[in-house]
Amino acid sequence: MSPLLDRKLSATRVLLLLGVVLMVTSETMTSATQAQRRLSCRQELPAELIRDLWSRSKHLINSLPKEEKSSWRFRLLPKFCTICQERQIGWQEMREMIDIYQRRVFSSDVIQKLLPLHFNDLLDRMRHTLHHCVSLSKPSKWFHLIKKVERKIKKRRNEGVMKAVREFPFMLRWMDELTQHNIL
Repeated sequence: MSPLLDRKLSATRVLLLLGVVLMVTSETMTSATQAQRRLSCRQELPAELIRDLWSRSKHLINSLPKEEKSSWRFRLLPKFCTICQERQIGWQEMREMIDIYQRRVFSSDVIQKLLPLHFNDLLDRMRHTLHHCVSLSKPSKWFHLIKKVERKIKKRRNEGVMKAVREFPFMLRWMDELTQHNIL
């Protein structure tokens, strides 16, 4: 083998080795950043905020008109859980769900009239916190289920909005489990 060819092969090997090292380092940094984000969301979302939204949403639910028996049969929110591997919900899904709730549910005229004092402020604070600690580089793996929730709310109009308000405590419970505050 010629010395020139030998140098080219060793240079190629060195470049390949550097590429592998960079790739491993990048993946490690990415997973560390994601773990830091999860920790950050857990730290940044105070228990008082969840507790206040919980009590005010219960007040809001009690002020809604009585639910019709026909709406008992359907459920808007998917059956997510925070600890199981199947349909596990995380901060990214919570961020997308809060966006939908703010856009479709709590901004509707029917609910605006009934909202307790400072409810929108608390919801904005939660939404801002989730936007701060969760980046959406790619859609959630449950994106299709979350969009389905939005379509159901839009399709059923006022009935869907009221049903979504009645199911909002489920989301607060998921957030409580994700933050590990154990207040609800």
